[in-house]
Amino acid sequence: MKRKKTPLFVLISVMALAWVSVGFLSDQETISAGTVLPEYNIPRHIQYSFTVKNTTGRLIKDAEFWTYGPVKQTSTQVCENIKTSYPAEITVDTLGNQVLHCRFEDLPPYSTKIVTVEAALMLSDRANPLSMADTITYLGPEKYLESDDAQIVQKAKELTGNSPLKTAEKIFNWVSGHIQYAGYLSNERGALYALREKKGDCTEYMYLFAALCRASQIPVRCIGGYVCPSNMVLKPAAYHNWAEFYDQGTWHVADPQKKVFMKDHGAYIAMRIIDPASKNEMGDYHRFRFEGEGVRVKMNP
Repeated sequence: MKRKKTPLFVLISVMALAWVSVGFLSDQETISAGTVLPEYNIPRHIQYSFTVKNTTGRLIKDAEFWTYGPVKQTSTQVCENIKTSYPAEITVDTLGNQVLHCRFEDLPPYSTKIVTVEAALMLSDRANPLSMADTITYLGPEKYLESDDAQIVQKAKELTGNSPLKTAEKIFNWVSGHIQYAGYLSNERGALYALREKKGDCTEYMYLFAALCRASQIPVRCIGGYVCPSNMVLKPAAYHNWAEFYDQGTWHVADPQKKVFMKDHGAYIAMRIIDPASKNEMGDYHRFRFEGEGVRVKMNP
């Protein structure tokens, strides 16, 4: 019996599909056989606002205001949309930080402007594959992150596990168990301060965890944002810092101050990936900045 020939258009279609599939997977360097593709399936809506005030009795021209929107994409979040009540330009830096920029041509004497930001995001409860080409960026010392200090290096050696993941976990457990929460500190003190004094706020917990991991050759980045288990109006007092370490092709949450390690990913919304080497219009400001003599800005409670 003769075999029935497969029509040419079917063969072409199958070959094209195979080529597309191979091409897609080659671009996803962290996806291996049997790995589930990234999923961002938790919708989240956040809102926050600022009051921009002219504190003088004269007209102020060309005042400016900048703030962060949610990070464009991380292993656990995708920012789908940002809306503002006042016209704003949005720029995205190389890390995915989104900066909102408002210009006020005229601010009448003693007037106020309310700038409201609304963002729609899709979150994930697990860390999705997210390749990183340059791990060296997240291995070296920085301001407040003294990973090359002898005391940091020695403590990192004491906490070495039998794998990078086990080392990160041992470091996390030590930091969360040995550092005392001191309440909000207005000035950053850094990793070495936290190690010596055994106290600090969420920022010092973050920096110490990051410094110890980097001293152990585990890539870590520092994050600023909010813990949002539901749709929320963000408050200034709720701003929080935590870390993310890189292992097995993606970034994982490590929040030693709240004792959260590789879980509750869907509750964390990153507003800023902190990296002194990355340049954007916010400069060294964490939440917002403004220009204009006589202008004052505050995040609304």
